[in-house]
Amino acid sequence: MQRFYRVALSGSAILVLVLWYCLPADRTYQVLTSFIGEDTGPEFLDRATNNLSFELSPSIKYSRRCIQPLFTSQAKRREVVDVSQPLIVDQVTLRLDQLEDSSKNLTSCTPIKLTVPDPYPVAEGFPHLIFGLATSYDRLRESLTSIAHWCSHRHSRLIVIVVDWNDRTEDVIKLQQTYRDSGIRASFIEPIDESHTTSQSHFMVLTQMVKESGPGTKWFGLLDDDTFFPHLKPLSDALGSLDHTEDVYAGALAEDFGSVKNFGIMAYGGAGAYLSASLAQKLGAPDQAAACIREAPPNQGDIILRDCVYQHSRARLMILPGLYQQDLVGDLSGFFESGVELINLHHWRTWYHEPVVRMAAAADFCGNCFLQRWRFGSDTILSNGYSIAIYRHGLENVDLDKMEQTWGQVYGDVNPEYGFTLGALRKKEDEHEKKSYKLVDAEISGRGVMRQLYVWKGNFEAQELDEVLELVWQR
Repeated sequence: MQRFYRVALSGSAILVLVLWYCLPADRTYQVLTSFIGEDTGPEFLDRATNNLSFELSPSIKYSRRCIQPLFTSQAKRREVVDVSQPLIVDQVTLRLDQLEDSSKNLTSCTPIKLTVPDPYPVAEGFPHLIFGLATSYDRLRESLTSIAHWCSHRHSRLIVIVVDWNDRTEDVIKLQQTYRDSGIRASFIEPIDESHTTSQSHFMVLTQMVKESGPGTKWFGLLDDDTFFPHLKPLSDALGSLDHTEDVYAGALAEDFGSVKNFGIMAYGGAGAYLSASLAQKLGAPDQAAACIREAPPNQGDIILRDCVYQHSRARLMILPGLYQQDLVGDLSGFFESGVELINLHHWRTWYHEPVVRMAAAADFCGNCFLQRWRFGSDTILSNGYSIAIYRHGLENVDLDKMEQTWGQVYGDVNPEYGFTLGALRKKEDEHEKKSYKLVDAEISGRGVMRQLYVWKGNFEAQELDEVLELVWQR
């Protein structure tokens, strides 16, 4: 299955893969451990610093940890599991311009065993899901990598109204082919009516979704162009608990009550609005959809859909746990470090900035282990795929059952009342109390190996070196 991670195989790695097939099963693990643990220098670090836009100090403190995931359906995903061993050990100073020479003193890498949920089935498709959105050519081009992460070779259809179709027709047709070459079942179309606003097109794409659906299509998802799914399996499972033959309108409220107060109770588009096949076919009929456009204000696509549902069906919003509008501003580290089991992300290119595609490599590797937490020793928390946080005064007085409120609220004059959607919160830690290594890159390569780079940025003026921890996960 095609994926958008770099595959990096040296000559020695190819030899290991040959040995994998030639040796008995009880010896392959030993060979792969030797390859990962003893014979490998920081090649991934070298590739990452050359290929990505982040900068490191000329010399860094580098360490590496190998992890052997123990897959089980009984993994305690919601608990912070204690690990007696430290996570960061054997730091060495490396010069980035002399990595090959300066990495000769790296010690062998002894695996830590961590229990994780079973991985998602690699070849599982989701042809029963169809998605629609309305956006511009430029934003659609910028979204290719993120959409490909969750939609490539998944057999779900993606229908897009390109609002500036008439200005970029040739470019749009070429971009559609690029999407299809990436394994996405994409159809790009011009606005149903030239007079429609983007918000109206956001609703009217439903008519084309109905046309391109088939008898096996069960759920219709209307999305924003920056809605991101680490994997489609959790969404499919959540919707699978509902009856698609009944009229169902599912989604999530905004986390900030100010948004709900201003716009109302509805499925907010960043989390996605999901209609059962029964309801979609009724509201997506051309005459009915046109009537809903006439009845609703022209500038709020989510409101157009909500009003159409409420006025022309008996369906009412059904909230699906795990969906998030993410109307949160600034530093979302507390959200991501809470152990949240999420279905989607939103606003990651605007209201906050995180490398969500690289973060979500964990979901491809070990399923619901994405953002799973472990406590190493008395002061360190690994939030898989996001960060490693070291609490300078330990974790004894830190309530890890509560989400750290690190973000700013959207409406300063309205109580956000986060408790309903996010649960209990705790105050933000002082910046000097928590040392955070943030994920900057990840790749899945070879046979069952995931590498992650976590970076702590030192204070340049204080002549502190940046610190890099590489986690090497091997099945």
